[in-house]
Amino acid sequence: MDFGQLKPLQERAKELKCIYDIEETLRNSSLSFNELILKILEVIPNGWQFSTICVSQIEIDGEKYSLPGFKETKQFQMAELIVDNNIVGTIKVFYTDIPFDTDPFLPEEQKLLNNIAHSLSRFIFFNRLEGTVKLLSDQTKDIDGVKYLKSFGDEHWKWRFRMAQTITDKTDFEYYGIEAIYLIGSTKEANAGPASDIDLLVYFIGTDRQVELFKSWIAGWSHSLAEFNQQKTGYKLENGIIDLHIITEKEISEQNSFAMMIKNPFNQARLLRKK
Repeated sequence: MDFGQLKPLQERAKELKCIYDIEETLRNSSLSFNELILKILEVIPNGWQFSTICVSQIEIDGEKYSLPGFKETKQFQMAELIVDNNIVGTIKVFYTDIPFDTDPFLPEEQKLLNNIAHSLSRFIFFNRLEGTVKLLSDQTKDIDGVKYLKSFGDEHWKWRFRMAQTITDKTDFEYYGIEAIYLIGSTKEANAGPASDIDLLVYFIGTDRQVELFKSWIAGWSHSLAEFNQQKTGYKLENGIIDLHIITEKEISEQNSFAMMIKNPFNQARLLRKK
């Protein structure tokens, strides 16, 4: 055998063993939920090429799980935990101690992490479903009904919020003549659905030429994200996904409906970035 081909084969064998060990852990009914998560954290590094400097972290409903000695770095991969179309958490894998000049992760390792996230998401779904059924049928007092029946963060508003922040961060405020960008509407309120817009409120101080350039910049994002949303949900947004509301000093002084939202204590716009 060509020894140049041996290492890739060894890496694939490690990944398959990692998936097998994860599935075995998820089938182990003797483990409590916390024990199961910690066991998965032990298993995950074994599937990565530099396992001795690999650590992982799992976050579910805002609670973070990690093993002693965990170290968060800039070199990491991430996969989301999606339960019943809701993002309930993430799995992150980090490399520590080595200052890599390039991305040290293999494409196959992202696929492996996605598979692990899918398996854990499926486990969480059935775990909650079982608890809910037990709660409703037995009225068992030792089950936390809130834990199983509460509404979890919706994936539609979360990725819209992330993209709104990303667009804002990448926008050159000086070039486009922008003072501030705010988020309003259903994405801000965390109740956006698959057909919802991303409503951006922009405090503009530039020229007419600058506002036209900015509208073109946003239009590119808007139609690209609308295409992504259609592939993800099936909903087609003909005019793009971003609804742009531009206010100027004039609207600020006159306090029109959108300008009022900047300081409205009852329906205040969320500031994403200020010049």
